[in-house]
Amino acid sequence: MTPTHFNALDYDEKLLLVEPDAPKVAEFIPWYGSLRYITIYAVENFYAELVFDLTEREVEAIHTFETVDYLDKYRGFMGKIEGQIRGLKNDIHPLDQ
Repeated sequence: MTPTHFNALDYDEKLLLVEPDAPKVAEFIPWYGSLRYITIYAVENFYAELVFDLTEREVEAIHTFETVDYLDKYRGFMGKIEGQIRGLKNDIHPLDQ
């Protein structure tokens, strides 16, 4: 599956693909904006970011990206997770092991 194919799926299909089967590679709550819980999944040859709005209690978005450089936008807000992000950049994709 490619990111383009994944993005073409409807919302329920995306959730069924990532939540039960894809390995979680990071989970965190950003320190800015609305209260959100972010989960990063490894999906075949790309990653998926699931953004859950804790205030509204609903999924806000599911984004795909191919390199963990996408996560740099969170660096300044997540002291604890920074090492995990750095580890992701240096590690092999979980599904390539």
